[in-house]
Amino acid sequence: MKRFKAQHVYLIFIILILSVCLIIGCGSDEAALLIHDPVIPGACTEAGPKVISSNPTNNTENVAKGTVITVSFDQAMNPATIVVTDSGNPEVLTFTLRDNNDIASTKGTVAMDVTNTIATFTPAAALHGDSWYTVIITTYAKNAGGTSLGCSYKWSFKTVAP
Repeated sequence: MKRFKAQHVYLIFIILILSVCLIIGCGSDEAALLIHDPVIPGACTEAGPKVISSNPTNNTENVAKGTVITVSFDQAMNPATIVVTDSGNPEVLTFTLRDNNDIASTKGTVAMDVTNTIATFTPAAALHGDSWYTVIITTYAKNAGGTSLGCSYKWSFKTVAP
């Protein structure tokens, strides 16, 4: 009987360990959780504010390493919701720039123009040469009235070789 109890305890312990590993192992990047069927700028057909253009545009190559990224919206946006990734607070995970060869997002700042229709991301340092970058703007970005973007946006560009 003692042997049965010991085996029973070990079995429960193993199941508990496997459950924890499974739950942790199934986690994913926060950005992926916020992006549902992302589109390139100008391609959203859902209701709500839209990103109508970007610079650089999708799949542009030979982009200068000192470039700034601009995004145009079809209406005035709430600047407080167009911010650089803060992984400690997923509710502000709205604007990211990531080198596809790097795990971390590129550090920088976002500024809105006076009409709040153009966001400009300025990297804190020059971008890496000969690298593909991905820009993501999620539906946490909202217009001045509090309405979320109709779609999440994702596009890529490649910097000039060093």
